Amino acid sequence: MVGRKKIITLMIRSMNKNIKYCFLAVLAFVLVSMLNSCDDWTESESLDLKNPTFEEQNTQLYADYLENLRTYKTGKHSVLIVSFDNSLTFPVKQAERLTAIPDSVDYICLNNPKDLHPEYQEEMVKIRKDKGTKTIYMISYDFFETQWNEKQKNNPELTEEEALVFINESTDEMLALCDQFGFDGILVDYTGRSLVSLTEEALALYNARQQSFFGKVMSWKESHQNKNLVFYGNIQYLVPENMDMLNKYDFLIIKTALSTNMDELTLYAYLAIQAGEDAIKEAKDGIEGEHEVKTNPVPTDRFMACVQLPQKDDREQIFGYWNTVSADGGKTLAYLGASQWVVQESVDFNRRGIFIMNIHNDYYNNTYKSVRDAICVMNPNK
Repeated sequence: MVGRKKIITLMIRSMNKNIKYCFLAVLAFVLVSMLNSCDDWTESESLDLKNPTFEEQNTQLYADYLENLRTYKTGKHSVLIVSFDNSLTFPVKQAERLTAIPDSVDYICLNNPKDLHPEYQEEMVKIRKDKGTKTIYMISYDFFETQWNEKQKNNPELTEEEALVFINESTDEMLALCDQFGFDGILVDYTGRSLVSLTEEALALYNARQQSFFGKVMSWKESHQNKNLVFYGNIQYLVPENMDMLNKYDFLIIKTALSTNMDELTLYAYLAIQAGEDAIKEAKDGIEGEHEVKTNPVPTDRFMACVQLPQKDDREQIFGYWNTVSADGGKTLAYLGASQWVVQESVDFNRRGIFIMNIHNDYYNNTYKSVRDAICVMNPNK
């Protein structure tokens, strides 16, 4: 009996040694394999954890939504035009993309239309096709005149004839961008100044420059009937000879970015209408025996107001605010005040919508909250 136990004990010890050696051998094999394949571990492999979009989840429902959106934009509604500071390079951030701008925006005016990146051109096509959103850009006479004044300051011998050539060439260069990049139209910026304070000589120069600039714009419109044309400026500072062109514009945005209350928006509209009445009177006075009653050259069915959004560093709340008090006791936000102005009735003119300048920073305000609020006020169903 004792001998059998001893044999069993020896067998168990032998098995334990074999198991130990087998375990060490397996461990060694695994370590060698790991060392040989360590190069494969240096390259990380991304996991495909893409969350499906609403469009991907509900293809037909999204298609119906887009169709309704396009129908809405071709129908009667309050129009929203926004300006956007597009990147000069590839739009990396979501805040830089046109596709991220709220769907109900009608027109996006790009602040940097020159050397437009191809990615923006593709997005322009996409938002036009899918959402009916059009992309335009600004041509500023004020900018041309500022450039010319700087040139003349450095070279006083430059003549007025050279000034007209410079303005014409600058205008042609900007107009060409519409076809080059496939824009849907242009927004013409013209501030001007009061005609009353001008001497006869200064008025003649002012008139010549203005007619030269707008002559270029009207010639462009004749050959681009399918493109949108928007006026942004002070109609009361146009010479009477240029009043008739206003019917060619789809919208007339009055310069109210610095206005401080709703009454000022209405006042600017009436100033534009009165400028047309004055042009009629001047035309009659200039023709002896003329008794024909001429209609006002300023169309009253397309007025829009212009507002700014609040600026982050504006602690005194100057820009983007009115001096009226809101329901919460603070200053009225200009974009909300103007939105409420749009939906009010007026006897003498139609309020077609608003132009909100520089909305790019509003992306970080709960993803364009200000823009969406304005849309909800003007078009509650959207």
